Amino acid sequence: MRPRSHARRGFSLVEIITALTILAVIGGAMTKMMLSQTRGYQYDAGARRSRTVARSAMNIMITDLRMTQDNGGVSYLDATDHRRVDVRVPLAFGVVCEVTAGTVAMAITPVDSFQLATIKYGGYAVRNPTTGIYSYVAGGTLSSADVSKCHGGGVSIWADTITMGGRTGKVIEVTGAPPGITAVGSMAMIWQTVSYAFDTSKAFPKRAGLYRIVSDAASADTNELIAPFSWSARFSYFTNPAQAKDTATNTAPADLNTVRGLKVLLAAEAADTVPGYSGPKKSPLTTAVFFKNTRIQ
Repeated sequence: MRPRSHARRGFSLVEIITALTILAVIGGAMTKMMLSQTRGYQYDAGARRSRTVARSAMNIMITDLRMTQDNGGVSYLDATDHRRVDVRVPLAFGVVCEVTAGTVAMAITPVDSFQLATIKYGGYAVRNPTTGIYSYVAGGTLSSADVSKCHGGGVSIWADTITMGGRTGKVIEVTGAPPGITAVGSMAMIWQTVSYAFDTSKAFPKRAGLYRIVSDAASADTNELIAPFSWSARFSYFTNPAQAKDTATNTAPADLNTVRGLKVLLAAEAADTVPGYSGPKKSPLTTAVFFKNTRIQ
């Protein structure tokens, strides 16, 4: 005789509903936590991207701006929106070997040959030995010259024979009436005009990009270096005589020769907007760049 079997008892409807409710609550909490972590990661990534924009812009600008002279080095400032500055950036320094009514020959110290061949030549400048101030001559031409201009005729100024890092100096000739202080043995340089400007970005049309423009009398090479920035990006100015506590002024000085440095607000932004936020992550970075050859007056 077989024992009597008992039917197994299943889950009741109440138990099933309770279990599903618990699972739904746990699943919702897990989903919310994952979304929160994802957004937090995206927000941090946006902050890193915006900081990269600001730091990259700063590193690029410092190279040119530090080389600018404090008297004659700045040729234009945007006095309205403060979004553009034009500076004369030295490319090579040298010594004057020969002076005529319309030309100057000089032996220049080593400079990268590619850079010398591709520059947008802006002009030359001669240093006053008493004041240390350079007198600028804009325009004219730049060409190679015979070394005899510096190695003959009793002239013994051989800066072109210097070798550094595999590069050697060169004898060049520039045109344009030389300043009255110009004499054999004077320190001189050649330069190009470089503009930095915050303007409408090509990559992000509704936002600003940082442009580097190298120009001469005939043409300009315009490159958008990095973007995006907000339209609060701008320049302000350190001037001579120094302001109280050496602060920068937001008013462009009438005399550009008083500018001895720039304060730059790099109002960088991330390229995208994190879901759940109203706009891209911003990383405003402010940096000060003082010209190398400055005199506190």
